[in-house]
Amino acid sequence: MRVLLFITFIFYSFLTEAQYRFIPYQDVPLSNSSEMEFPWAGGLNGVQWGKIDLNNDGFLDLAGFDRSSGRILCFLNIDGEYEYAPEYEMFFPSEIQNFFILKDYNQDGKMDVFTAGNLGITAYENISTGGLPQWSKTLDFIRYTSLSGNDVNLQVNFNDYPFIGDLDDDGDLDILNFNFSGIESRILFYQNNSIETNGTASLNSFELVDNYWGTVEDCDCGVFAFNGQDCQDILGRVLNNKARHAGGKSISVFDFDKDGVLELVTSHEECNELYYFNNSALSNLDPNFEGFTSSYPSSNNPAQFNFYPNTMVMDLTGDASEDLIISPNIEGNIGSPVNFSSSNWLYQNVGNGYELVSKKFLQEDMIDWGAQASPAFLDYDEDRDLDLFIAYTDINSNEVLESAIAFYENVGDTQNPSFELQDSDFLNISQEGFANMFIQWQDVDVDGQKDLIIQATSGNSNQLRILFQENNEFDINSSVIIDNVFIGFGYSIHLADVIGDSHPDLLVGKSSGGLILYENIGQGRNPSFQQRSQNYLNIGDDFFRSSLRVNVMDIDNDNQQDLITSDFSGNIRVFPNLQNNTGQFDTLYSYNELIQNFDQIFFGKRNNPVFAPIFNDDYPTLILGTVSGGLRVFRNNAEYEVESGEELVFQIYPNPNENNLLFIKANQDISISIATLNGQTILSNLEYSAFGREAIDVSQLQSGLYIVSALFANGKNITRKLVIP
Repeated sequence: MRVLLFITFIFYSFLTEAQYRFIPYQDVPLSNSSEMEFPWAGGLNGVQWGKIDLNNDGFLDLAGFDRSSGRILCFLNIDGEYEYAPEYEMFFPSEIQNFFILKDYNQDGKMDVFTAGNLGITAYENISTGGLPQWSKTLDFIRYTSLSGNDVNLQVNFNDYPFIGDLDDDGDLDILNFNFSGIESRILFYQNNSIETNGTASLNSFELVDNYWGTVEDCDCGVFAFNGQDCQDILGRVLNNKARHAGGKSISVFDFDKDGVLELVTSHEECNELYYFNNSALSNLDPNFEGFTSSYPSSNNPAQFNFYPNTMVMDLTGDASEDLIISPNIEGNIGSPVNFSSSNWLYQNVGNGYELVSKKFLQEDMIDWGAQASPAFLDYDEDRDLDLFIAYTDINSNEVLESAIAFYENVGDTQNPSFELQDSDFLNISQEGFANMFIQWQDVDVDGQKDLIIQATSGNSNQLRILFQENNEFDINSSVIIDNVFIGFGYSIHLADVIGDSHPDLLVGKSSGGLILYENIGQGRNPSFQQRSQNYLNIGDDFFRSSLRVNVMDIDNDNQQDLITSDFSGNIRVFPNLQNNTGQFDTLYSYNELIQNFDQIFFGKRNNPVFAPIFNDDYPTLILGTVSGGLRVFRNNAEYEVESGEELVFQIYPNPNENNLLFIKANQDISISIATLNGQTILSNLEYSAFGREAIDVSQLQSGLYIVSALFANGKNITRKLVIP
C-alpha cells in the first residue's frame, strides 16, 4: 500500500482560533450608582420583549430582542426581580431579525420563537429538555390557503410586528397582520385550523378567512376609515393607486377593558403614537371597531415616541395581571429622533387601567446614555489609574440629536477599578451641535500628552477633529479639523502608529466594510494624511461585515500591536502583529459559564471595541461600547483565569473524505496522529490548537480505512476512523 509520507497543515486567511479568550465581567463597581443592578449589560434601545423559562425552574424569565444591536438580552426571574443573565443569549437562534415573538405553538408548555425570514415568518420549536435552551427550526416560512384556494406564503413587511395568538380560543395560534401588498392598508386574519384538522396544535393548517378584519383601514397617522369608508373620502383628497400609508405596522390584541372580547392596538413606523380601538361586538372573529383614541394606555401619560411605538402584553410586575411594555420598533434614529435613553415604558395593570411606572424599564439598572456609546480611557486626574470617558448620542430638550461626553473618574486603583460619574457633558461639547460622535485619546503631536480625537457629524458632513492638550486643558474652539480625508456617513476612524515611525496614522473603517489606511506624513500639530491602502490587510467591502470599527492595541503581551475589528456580523476579529500581517486573523472567543467553555458568540452589531489595562498592565480588558448606549466588559483570560470543565471534543470532517482536505475540531489543544489499520504510522505528534481551522492534506492517501488519534493534555486519547473512498 502506498502511504502518505509527508502531511502538512493547510492554512487559510485565519490563524489558530481561541488564542484570544475573554470572560464577560459584571463586577466593576460604579461607586455612586449603587442602585444599578447590572450596569455593564450594554444598554437598551428599541426592544421586543417576551417571557420564557430560561433555566427550567418553573418561573417565566424575560428575553428581549434589541433591534439596534441585534442582540438577545436575557434576564432571570429571581424571587420576582430580574437578574441579567448573558450566559443564556448564545443559545437562541442566530437568524432572529426584524421581529421576535415568544409563543407556545404546540401546547407543550415551552415558548417557541417566531421571527422574520426571507420568505415570511420563520418558526423555531423549543426542544429544551434540561437547563439549557435548545431550538429546532420548524418552518422556514408559514403557508396558508388564500381566499381563492391557492397555497401561498404568509409574508410580512420588513418593519411589521404581527399578532400571533389564539384569536378564536381553540388552542392553536392564529395570526393577524396588515396586508403585505395592495392599495388598502387592512388587517388580514389567518386562522389556524390545526386543532380542527389534526387534533393537535401545529403551524401547518392556516387559512386566510378575512382580508378586512374589524372593517378598519389605516389611511394616515391618526386617520382611519371604518366599515367600508374610503380613505380618500376621509382625507378629503384624491389618492393615487399606490399603497395607502405603506410601511411597517404593529398589531397588539388583548382584552383591555375586561369585557371578554379582544381590543386592538396598532402603530405605524411613520407615526409617533399608539391607536387603541375598542371592540363593541361580542366576537373576536368579527369585531366591530367604530372609533379609536391615541390617549393610550393612559390619558395622563399616553405612550408617544417620535417614531413607531410598539405594544407588548405580559406580566412584568409579578402580580399575575398583564402589564404593558412599550418600546420603539426601530433599529436606529432616522427621521424624527427617539429618546433611546428612556425607550422602554412600563405600564402596570392597576385593575381599572394602566399606570406608567417607568420610562426606563431595566435601563435604569444599567449604563445607558442613549445610543452609540464610544468609550475611551485616559488618566485624566493623573493618579496613575485610567478614567473612563463615554461619547454618546441622545436627543436634547428640543428633540434634536445631540452628542456629549460623560466623564467617570476611576476612584479605585490600577488593579481594582471603580468608576464614579463626575460630568455628563465633559467640556460642554453638547453646545457644539455634534451628533453621532465617537472619541479616542491619542498623542497626535508626540509631546507626551494625550489629545482628544473627535469624529462627529456636524451639519451635512462627518468631521474629524483634534483637540490638542495643553497641560490637562482643552479648547474646543482651537480644534484642528482634518479636511483632506473623506469620511463618509457611517464611517469610523482610529489613529494609531501603523507604519512604525512613531507618528499616528489614520485608519478609516467604511460603512461598506472596507478598511483604508492613511499614512501620517505631517509633523507635530500639523498632521497630514496620505492614502497608503484602499483595502488594508485585505479588508475590503463586505455587506455582511459592514459598519466596520477598529482598535489597535497589544492584547496578548507579545510587544506587537494587534488590530481588532468589529462589524455588522457581530463577530470580533483580531489581526495579530499588525505591521507584519498580510490579512491573517483570529476570532475572539468569549467564556460561557453554563457550558464552562469558550465559544465564538454574537457580540452584537455596530460595537465600538476598546482595549484598556484597567486590571492588568500586560493584558488589557475589552470594553465594548454598544449602539444601544451602554458598555460591556470582558476580562482577558490571560490575567483572569476560569475553570473549564467541558467534555473533551474531537471531530474530523468530512468523513468519508473525497476532497483531499481533512478538518479537525477540538475544544482543547491536542496532538494528532494518523495510522493504518495494521499499525503503520503515517503522521505523529502534530500539534493542533483548540478551535483551530487548519486542514490536513490527505490527497496522497490511498483508498482505505485509517485511525486518527487525538492526545489531550490530561493524557486521554480519543480515536476516530477515517474513510478514504
